[in-house]
Amino acid sequence: MKITTAIFDLDGTLLNTLGDLTDSVNAVLTRRGFAAATEEQTCERVGNGIRKLIERSLPEDKRTEALIDECLDDFRTAYEQRMMNRTHPYDGILPLLRELKKAGVSVGVLSNKYDLAAKSLIRHYFGDLVQLTCGEKPDVPRKPDPTSALTLLRALGGDPSTTLYIGDSATDMETARRAGLTAVGVAWGFRPAETLRQAGASAIVRQPAELLPLFARGLFSIDAICKAFTGHGFGFTYFADKEQALAYLLEACAGQVVTLGGSQTAKELGLYEALTAQDTEVHSHSVTPGDFKQDPDIYICSANGLSETGEVVNIDGSCNRVAGTLFGPKRCIFICGINKLCPDLQSAIERARSIAAPRNAQRLHRKTPCAVDGKCHDCRSPERICRALVVHMAPPSRMDKCEIVLIGEPLGF
Repeated sequence: MKITTAIFDLDGTLLNTLGDLTDSVNAVLTRRGFAAATEEQTCERVGNGIRKLIERSLPEDKRTEALIDECLDDFRTAYEQRMMNRTHPYDGILPLLRELKKAGVSVGVLSNKYDLAAKSLIRHYFGDLVQLTCGEKPDVPRKPDPTSALTLLRALGGDPSTTLYIGDSATDMETARRAGLTAVGVAWGFRPAETLRQAGASAIVRQPAELLPLFARGLFSIDAICKAFTGHGFGFTYFADKEQALAYLLEACAGQVVTLGGSQTAKELGLYEALTAQDTEVHSHSVTPGDFKQDPDIYICSANGLSETGEVVNIDGSCNRVAGTLFGPKRCIFICGINKLCPDLQSAIERARSIAAPRNAQRLHRKTPCAVDGKCHDCRSPERICRALVVHMAPPSRMDKCEIVLIGEPLGF
């Protein structure tokens, strides 16, 4: 389902405001003879409004209501003077917002930063790329209370079923949950990915461009994808991150003879090094030229595309990579990042042809048209790597097990 509305958090999501926040806090603290805060300390203290930031920044034995009120007034003055000194959009945010505007997505910002500052920052850095901004106001409960999120959603004309709430904190994830919205955590902000995952994020993204596919097709259902693959006879396991997946693969391969098909995903996992470190016998044409074992206990490679309907798609040139997925090994494991997932078989084939193949041609320094412009030309170049298209519709009949390990992070091409 296409996403039509986005509600973004501000600090740590759209803008890196940490430098100006820290400078403004320190203007308040040092004026009163208190020790200055570091950016790391300020990062730990933000997220629940500026009053809480001031309270947490003051020495515990000095935290009276009167002093907090006094410091809060000083902070507002200091921040209004400094809030555009060191603040900047995170890399990739402006292109993301431009693409969302082009796609007709309604965009709002919800922040626990006081309303005047939130609106000033959004207007200055993003202009008309954001339609509505809602900051902290008197008599309106702060996040994670859902009141302001729901008010903003109504003003944007959005529907909860087609809205993403995007933020960098547990407070944001809780706000989304209470408002009945889909929570997406960003790992570039003030809180680590694991915190967001534990707080209920439905997805974690590590760069803004990873959000675009979510708007184009919505979030996927792991249960539905599992059912599609297992219904075709494949094994299927999902891991939220590559560390968990690597641990599973190491356990599966212990004491076995393993062949690795050429795979950028395996390289990014550090799979070869991890397997050899545990004394697993490993063969791979991508590690040692000419050393390629076609009948191992376990053959591991990636895929160029996975369909949510339960098919595995690969394109190959010399075809020794795909050969091991078809015949010879007792067990085959496809390891795939979430970026390989496509809604259906046709889009998985299109992904293999138009995304994976050109990027691999560039990586291998092939003299093909796609290596120049990143587009498939169905060329007749002698160096083309698109020589076989293999679609696994079910496990090969003479293989003991064929499984998909899907990882909730973008990996490989």
